[in-house]
Amino acid sequence: MILRVVRASGQLGFAPASNIDLLIEQREILAFCRTDGWAIIGKDPVRERQVSFQGQGRRLRDILERYGRSC
Repeated sequence: MILRVVRASGQLGFAPASNIDLLIEQREILAFCRTDGWAIIGKDPVRERQVSFQGQGRRLRDILERYGRSC
């Protein structure tokens, strides 16, 4: 999905939704348009970049993979 963004230069532009976290982190955008309106960086809540979980999984499929699928 392509989102409308306000770049740090003040110009209106477009960016792929998958790049928004990186653009925020690099301070390249001031705002981006959501379905409910403009999200202003530093004012409106935006999701933070998630870090991969490195621990042991607790989901059923993780447990089954760890111990094998046979009973």
